Amino acid sequence: MRHAKHGNPSHQPKKRKRGPHESFPTVQPVEPIERARLTLHDSDPITGNEDTLFTLCYEYYRGYTIYSTLAGRCCIHGKHGCIKLRGKFVCFPDVEEAKALIKRFRREGYTSYDSVERYLPEWEFVCLNRRERRGTPVLSRPLPCVS
Repeated sequence: MRHAKHGNPSHQPKKRKRGPHESFPTVQPVEPIERARLTLHDSDPITGNEDTLFTLCYEYYRGYTIYSTLAGRCCIHGKHGCIKLRGKFVCFPDVEEAKALIKRFRREGYTSYDSVERYLPEWEFVCLNRRERRGTPVLSRPLPCVS
């Protein structure tokens, strides 16, 4: 019976040379992340208004329900309600923006059954309602010099 090799923790592994038939790993180009365009609200601006509920359109997309108004504004609902970022309800200017964010959430492992509070780094979204933005947007700040 052979024993499994465990290696010697006090010695570094040997560096093997690459043969002419082996190539260096290629680096995949990083695709620029398109920033989500959205507005943030204290209450759900789409389904929170009972007077407009009967006028809403809705569609199911990858486990989520997207509710939209006739003007095109929409919100995403999971199994536990409207999606939130930073404690605020999220609203989108159109359905395609909502679908793009659902795709991103799915890539990150979120499902419609998860909590409605989601994380999205500040540089990955553009808040369209100005009163909710604090300070200068991240991408317009000058970058420090690296020496």
